[in-house]
Amino acid sequence: MKLSQEMGDALVPVILEDLKLVEQEIFDHLGSDPPLLGEIARYLIKAGGKRVRPALVLLGFRAAGGEDVRRVIPIAAAIELIHTASLIHDDINDGSEMRRGQLTTNRRYGDTNALVAGEFLFVKAFRIGGMYDWEVVKIIADACTELAEGEVLQDGNRYNASLTPDEYLTTIRKKTASLIDACVTVGAWLSDADQPLIDALGSYARNLGMAFQITDDILDVKEASTTLGKPRGNDIREGQLSIVTITALEMLGSPERDELKAILGSRNTTTSADEINRAIELIQGTEALDASYRLARTYADRALEELMKLPETEFRDNLELLIEMIMNRFF
Repeated sequence: MKLSQEMGDALVPVILEDLKLVEQEIFDHLGSDPPLLGEIARYLIKAGGKRVRPALVLLGFRAAGGEDVRRVIPIAAAIELIHTASLIHDDINDGSEMRRGQLTTNRRYGDTNALVAGEFLFVKAFRIGGMYDWEVVKIIADACTELAEGEVLQDGNRYNASLTPDEYLTTIRKKTASLIDACVTVGAWLSDADQPLIDALGSYARNLGMAFQITDDILDVKEASTTLGKPRGNDIREGQLSIVTITALEMLGSPERDELKAILGSRNTTTSADEINRAIELIQGTEALDASYRLARTYADRALEELMKLPETEFRDNLELLIEMIMNRFF
């Protein structure tokens, strides 16, 4: 999840100051012998990530009434390390060439070195997590379990042109929404807030994660590569079905449906640029993008409903703004 410059500018000053502490904490944990592991880890971490997940930890903590931010700085850093490790594994699994506008870690350093660097980051993260109570460790471990399950589900459904909407939603709940949920829930839990407030923030985050992933899938078809830091139609190229392509298949009549299904389900050769452009043309000829946006809006509205259970503060306002920043990326 990328945080736009506008969102960064809109964060209240105290969160921006807190993020500086998180940044320092992250790099304090990247030393290694041999130094190559730390170099590989720093390569992706320095590549323009906007630290959305640490920001969510901090906002969850502050919105729930937390005051001593030192309680959450280490775990916010740990979650960013976990997220970075998951990106490395994503790129290896997908054979991706670009991430955040530069060569992926595996393309620059090789799959083996990148894989070990991902494991290195996971271990560093869980070493930090070990400083906390069991409940914090459990929240993060459960999210990582779901993250791994989501990866396996996604990879197992590569080129599956018969993927159902429910199967897609289960995958993104595990692969994307689970860690976002963990970020906000850990922050709220460490604030010593009451359980109903923690639950509301967790529900907000899960729905936010669902809305984000759906809008990201829309942008993969709708926008040029400069928006996402990866080529347009990248999901199609990698055989990843999304709610956009699933919905388009449901809406198309024959023979267009068969044509799109053949492109999406082709495992035999690398999908050509002409095939990707044709798939996008077929998708854009339906109402699939609008339908997918409406689904994302449903999740965004649920997130907002949960957020309104919190006391009104500038931190709640920031969490609300994040919803709208996600939903307005198209305009």
